Formats: sequence, C-alpha cells, structure tokens
Amino acid sequence: MAFIYRPTSLLPRLRNFTLARPACAALKTSVRLQATNTTTASEDQVKSYNEIPGSGTLKSLYNFLLKDGISRMHLTQQESRDKHGPICREILGPHKTVYVFDPDVVQQVFRNEGEYPAREPSSPIWQMYKKDRAHSEGVLTLHGEDWYKARSALSKKMLKPKVVSEYAPELTGVMQDFVGRVMELRESSQDKTVPNLQNELFKWSLESIGTVLFEKRFGSFEKPPSKEAQHFINAVQTVFSSFLKLLLYPEWMAKMYKTKRLRAFYDAMDVMYDFGDALVQEKMIEIAENAREIDEDKGAEFLTFIVASKKLSSKEITANLVEILMAAVDTTSNTSLWTMYNLARNPEVQERLHKEVTSVLKPGEIATPSTINKMHYLKACIKETLRLFPAAIENARIFDRDVPIMGYNIPKNAMVRIPIYAMGRDANLFDDPLSYKPERWLRGDKSHPDYHPFSSLPFGYGVRMCLGRRVAEMEMYLLFSRIMQLFQLESMNDVKPVTRGVLAPDKDVLIKFNKR
Repeated sequence: MAFIYRPTSLLPRLRNFTLARPACAALKTSVRLQATNTTTASEDQVKSYNEIPGSGTLKSLYNFLLKDGISRMHLTQQESRDKHGPICREILGPHKTVYVFDPDVVQQVFRNEGEYPAREPSSPIWQMYKKDRAHSEGVLTLHGEDWYKARSALSKKMLKPKVVSEYAPELTGVMQDFVGRVMELRESSQDKTVPNLQNELFKWSLESIGTVLFEKRFGSFEKPPSKEAQHFINAVQTVFSSFLKLLLYPEWMAKMYKTKRLRAFYDAMDVMYDFGDALVQEKMIEIAENAREIDEDKGAEFLTFIVASKKLSSKEITANLVEILMAAVDTTSNTSLWTMYNLARNPEVQERLHKEVTSVLKPGEIATPSTINKMHYLKACIKETLRLFPAAIENARIFDRDVPIMGYNIPKNAMVRIPIYAMGRDANLFDDPLSYKPERWLRGDKSHPDYHPFSSLPFGYGVRMCLGRRVAEMEMYLLFSRIMQLFQLESMNDVKPVTRGVLAPDKDVLIKFNKR
C-alpha cells in the first residue's frame, strides 16, 4: 500500500495546509549533498527558493480541486517539467517542495544519504489508528534510529538474493494455483478473458507475500476459501478501498466523528493485526519449545528467523509484517497487470519473450532461480513496465540543512521529490519514451544508447530502497515465465493510468488468454 508510507505529493500538504501544521520539523533527517558541479554555485550566484520556477498555493489548489487532483498527479508532474524545466517548486501552506527531473541531481541526492534517510511522514489517519490501538510503527513509516533497527532486522531475509531464492518453492506453489484459476476462468468465459483480472492478481500477490512473511497460505484459491482466509482477505480489501478516501479526513474531525468508512477501516486493520499477532505468538511458543540455532543464510523461514533473532519485540514484528504486506500487495499486483497489458499490446515483444522462455525451459518445466538467471529479456520486460508504469509515481527525501541545487538554495526541511513516472517518459532521457521496448535494457544492445542509471528508479535507491524488491521480482519472474509457456495474450481494450495511491488502470483490463 504505497500511499501509506509514500503519499502522493499534494495530499499531505493540502491536509497540512488546512490544519496549519509545521513541516516535518521533528524528523531526524540526514540527506547531505556533497559539493558537485551539478549542485553547487558560488555564494553570490545562488538564487533563493522563491526564484525557482513553479506554482504557488492557489495554482496548486486549482490543480487539485478542479483538475481531478490526485488521479492525474502523474500528469501534473509531467506538465510541470514541460513548463518549468528540470527543477521546479510547489508551495501549499507551510510546506515547500522541489521537483528535480535531472538524473545527475537525483544521483547526488541518493548517493549522499546519511545513515538515516527521511521521507514524508505517514498519513494522520494511519498515525491515529496506531496511537488509538497502541501499535508499534513499522519499517515503512519509521525514521531515525528506530527505522535503522527494524530495517537491519528485516533486510537479512528480504534483500539477500541467495536467501530470497529459497522462497521460490513456496512462491511457485502460489503461482501454479493462480495459473489454474486463470485456466478455470477463461474456460467459463465466452471470449477467453479473465473477469476481474486485477482482483485475481491481487489474491495471487497476497498469497505470495503472505507465504513468505507468515509462513502460511491464506487460502485465496481454495474452493471455497476457508472462513478464516476469506475474513482476512475481506479485511485487506476493505483497508485498500477505504484508506485513500480517508487521506483528507482531518484528525480532529476523525476524533469527533467516527464515520462508517472510518469504523470499517479500524475494524479491518484490527483483523489484520489480530491475525499477525496470533501467528507471532504461536511462533514464539514454537521456538521456545523447540530451541534450535537459526542461521540467517540457511533456510527461508522469515517469521521464524525474525522471532528467534529477538531483535524486535512481538508488537514490532506484527507491525512490520502488516506494513510490508500492505505495501507489497497492490504494488506487485498492479505491476504484473501492467506487464500483461504491455505484452498483450506488443505481440512482437511477447513473441520474443516466449522464445526466450521456451529456449530455457523444456515443455512443462517450471522456472527456478537458476533458470530465471538465463532469462535476460524477461527481466528487461519487467524493468520496461516499471519505467512506463511505476507503482509509485515518485520518491522523496527531506534535507537536514540548506543545500544548493542547480543554482538555487533549497531550505532545510524542504521536500525534494523525484518524479519517477515523469522521468521515465522524458524524451530527454529516453529515446522513443512512450514505446514499450524491453531491449533498451539489454547489455550490448546497439539499437539504444546507454541510459543514465538514475533515470529510472522504481524501487528507489540506497539504504531506503524498497525492502520487498527482491521478493516481488522473484514473484513476477516465476509468474511470467509460466504465463508465456501456456498462453498468448491478446489485448481487448485500451486503458489509461490514474493515480490511486499506486498507478493503476482507469478501468478493467480485458485480456484474452489464448492457449498455446
């Protein structure tokens, strides 16, 4: 659930504008830019923040209130780049924001991060729920030393490629259940499409990350799903459907008026936390009764390792499991949906991918981490999807002091935003930027230039890079290697991206799954 910990640019400042709250002053931040040609200028040449081209409060309010607001935020950022150039500003209330579209500047922002990089705080509704229920914060919403503590404990089992490869058997089982579900649905459909494909991918993503985090299947594809599984699935879907509508709900109003939507959000979050806490307590008892040494580099039991390491309390473990699950489900499912859409609309790309997969795998053979490492075009297809349709349209960092960037002074506590979507479609950075061409990412390809490594960063960069990146990539590689073996995808409609927390299609994606 990307918008819990990485809100889109205008919502938090509009919310804070109405409440007149100070701008992130309490955060311990540590983004420090070293002197470089890109960021420095002599003292008498540095211009003030107000001289940066951009929009003021009234224009920002107009864009939000009268131009579909959050749903077209990715387009608003493109328009700002086209109008103002590689750097522009936005002011809404007390908050100051700078957008940078230059990959050289982005490189300096990320490569000079300190020990505890900081980004925008989580939403007031999220914070209020945590406070009301006395829950701990998780790695996605923490800052400073508390963030570092959680990140260090979790990353050992999520970012090491060797360790993540151990999750492949469980992820493969989920993938095969999803493919079986696709087979079943297409057979019952007259046009061989999969009704509500987005929801089916949501269940696949939920099952996949769930089996990693909780060492347990939820039962999304059981017939019928168990009552416990369905209760949990319904809770996750309720949180997703209600949270975005609550983002602008002021905290003072939420405390006075518990609306039906807010109560539903609280009830659904309670279900998820109760579920996670029960599994954590169960695992703690199991480990206490069967004492054994846990090796972080052997075996892939995520929850077992986290509990046995005793680096986090049971409340902290539960909070982290819930946050990671929520962040992973919609991002991975939407990226997979966009990949299907791109392949279906580009048959020549799909055919090349099919040939690669079938050249590596025998008929009926299921991919493994070792065979996936031979599928360079498959990886390029996912990377190209993320260039055009990144799950999160931007990344952000907060500076801990005044910093000169591109000849302008960026004041302390200003938000520096990196518009991932806009940069990925910038003709100054990519040739033929609107075309889906995975080969642009292949080493040695002579038909495309070498791109700046910081021109497309859908997972972020550095110590605060997406924690679930390796797991998500493994999920998608396993899925699309099998899809390409079994089906030829055919697009049945056109869709456009809209910002709904993540970058999602504006309507149902209709894809015909033709058997090969």
